[in-house]
Amino acid sequence: MVQSKDYYENSTDKESIRSIYKTGKNLEAKYIVIKEYAIHEQSFEEWVIEKLNLTGNVKVLDVGAGNGRFSIPIASKLKNNGGLMIAGDLSTGVLNESYLVATKEGLPMVHLKIDAEDLPFLSKEFDIVMANHMLYHVGNITRGLEEMQRVMKGGGTFLATTNSETGMPEFFSLHLQTMNELGIGFEHSKNHLTFSMENGEEILRSFFDKVDKHVFDAGFIVDDPEPVLQYYMATQLYQGPFNDKDIKPVIRNLIKPTFYKFTREALRLAGGNLKISKPIGAFICH
Repeated sequence: MVQSKDYYENSTDKESIRSIYKTGKNLEAKYIVIKEYAIHEQSFEEWVIEKLNLTGNVKVLDVGAGNGRFSIPIASKLKNNGGLMIAGDLSTGVLNESYLVATKEGLPMVHLKIDAEDLPFLSKEFDIVMANHMLYHVGNITRGLEEMQRVMKGGGTFLATTNSETGMPEFFSLHLQTMNELGIGFEHSKNHLTFSMENGEEILRSFFDKVDKHVFDAGFIVDDPEPVLQYYMATQLYQGPFNDKDIKPVIRNLIKPTFYKFTREALRLAGGNLKISKPIGAFICH
């Protein structure tokens, strides 16, 4: 009997998270594909940041800042206006790229290793607290949100972004075809996100008086299989089974060409242009 494993990217195991994001390489690879082939000219980050109505003289905390997709552009707006950005992450390696950019551009940023469940800050210290695409990684999400609420000033703003439970259906279908073709057991849980676009509002209403939900399609359209493959190889859906020592090396080495084969066929059936949809939710809370 083939053993099924969960290779989703919503792991709450801290060592697993550090391993996945030990550098910014995988995050950057996905962002490059989305930027190059995006459905919308405006990026998701630009769209969300506009909704914050930033003033210059504010103190912002980005929990799970990663390679700076939100913290760098916000810090650029705060520069020379008296503001400060604290970019924190459980993995110091993933912060390196952001640190280099901030140093080069002279941005008002501090980079710290932090744990969302035990933030090293005073209460009511920040005007804006952000947790973007990371709350589903927090083992005790209640504790994490309590901490973020604690360090936020009264009348401040909390921003949380996340994926939809529907995920990227076209993309996930290609992954399932690949796993099935190679006989790799894969747990297909429909409700695998502890914090999603669908359940996020209900969770956040326990902590904030006002919760506004906004939806954005961050998908992309391609006419070649290669960008889809590059995105796939940067995800835990690929990294999980590829690095699983319980799977024979000959099978692991077939994941990449098999996924490519199914993507090429999907492109043909789609008439040469394949859309990979990616609905994303942004919650702005007060």
